[in-house]
Amino acid sequence: MRRPNPVVTTATLRRQAGARTWEATLPNGKEIIAHIPAWRMDRTGPLHEGQQVRVELTTYDFSIGRIAEL
Repeated sequence: MRRPNPVVTTATLRRQAGARTWEATLPNGKEIIAHIPAWRMDRTGPLHEGQQVRVELTTYDFSIGRIAEL
């Protein structure tokens, strides 16, 4: 399902927290949980600490972001 009017920004991956989740930092220093949707897993290569990715955040929860692009 597509999120209405996501806030799009970049995040730097810090540490893998689970199979599809990462602890990440936004450009303003805020720490978030970034996740890869299940349907995108087969299209995504390996992720690494320090890598920058594009994330989409909802306007009602800036603590979780969906990894949209590498």
